Amino acid sequence: MPNRQDAGNQVLSISKGTVIYEQGTPCSTMFLLRSGTVGLYLNYHTSQQFQLSEISLPGASLGEMGLFEEDPRNSTAVALTDCELVEISQESFPSFIEAHPDETRQIILDLSQRYKMALQEVKNAHLIIQDSLETLKEAQENKKDSLKERIKKISDFLLDIPEDVPPELYLSFNSRFHGTMF
Repeated sequence: MPNRQDAGNQVLSISKGTVIYEQGTPCSTMFLLRSGTVGLYLNYHTSQQFQLSEISLPGASLGEMGLFEEDPRNSTAVALTDCELVEISQESFPSFIEAHPDETRQIILDLSQRYKMALQEVKNAHLIIQDSLETLKEAQENKKDSLKERIKKISDFLLDIPEDVPPELYLSFNSRFHGTMF
C-alpha cells in the first residue's frame, strides 16, 4: 500500500477481498471511500454471516463509531472490489473537516441516513412484536373459549344441565364434591 496523505490522513489502496477491519476489534479511526465497493458484514466468515450493506458511493463513510465513540468495531468491512480509502484519525479529523467540507457534509448525511434506516427497522420490529402479541392473545382467548365449549359439551352429554348455567359454575360445584374436575 502506498503511503499517501490527504489532510494528514493516510490514503490506502486496498485489493479486492481484503478485510479492512474486523468486528470486535478496538478502533479509533473511520474510513472515507474514494473509489470501489466495500461490504459490511456481521459475523463475517461464520455460519451466521449477514451482509448489512454495500458501500460504493465515492465520499461515503464507514467505521465512524470508531472515530467518535472508540467502541469496538460492530461489523467487518471487506473490499468487494479494489478500493481507495482515506483512514481518518481522531487527531487529524479537524484538519480533514477544514480541507474537505463537502465530504464532511457527506459523512453527516451518511450518519443521518443510517439513523433513519435504524429507526425504520425499530418501527418495523415494533409492529411485528405488536402483531405477534395480539396474535398470541387471540390464540390464548380462543384456547380458553374452546376449553369452555368442550367442558360444556361434556357436561351437557353427561348431565342434564340447563343451558343458562355457565361451565365455571358446574366446574366449581363438581370440584367441591369430587375434589377434582375429573
